[in-house]
Amino acid sequence: MCPRLGLYIIGEHKAFLAVLILIGAGIVAFQTGAYYYYQKSTSACSTPCLGPTVKVETLINYGNTTSQWINKTDVPFDWNFYQLTTSISRVQATYYGPPTSEHLITSINGVQSKGQYFWSLWAICEKSDAWIATSVGADALHFTTYHTFAWYYQAANSQDSSNWKSPVPGAAKVTMC
Repeated sequence: MCPRLGLYIIGEHKAFLAVLILIGAGIVAFQTGAYYYYQKSTSACSTPCLGPTVKVETLINYGNTTSQWINKTDVPFDWNFYQLTTSISRVQATYYGPPTSEHLITSINGVQSKGQYFWSLWAICEKSDAWIATSVGADALHFTTYHTFAWYYQAANSQDSSNWKSPVPGAAKVTMC
């Protein structure tokens, strides 16, 4: 065996090993960055939040016996429920400009409104400890009145919300709060 050839092979292995180490370090750096990005994106506001915050609980009921509770304790008090919804889920909405300046939610986490099925918006009426279908859209709901909300995907045969089912099966429902 030629001594020069042996040094060449060893040098080639060192270069290969160095490349592997750099690739491994890049993967670790990418995963760490992704982890911190995910942690930051799941918080409603940057840590720590600047200004007062409120605790808000949100139920997403997909209408197929699947529900998801999301508890956010760091929601800026001046947000509306539409802003919170977009921070905790994937939302598709149609925006209606002035005079109402509201969003109509058409999809949450891939569940699309179709036919008689749509996303209804509910809140807990603290006085009666019961669910109430809101009379305004998510853009108009601020956290001074309610602190527990629900999106409920359901079929409705009527525009009259008193005929709708509450977002939690068997839970109390009121028409006035």
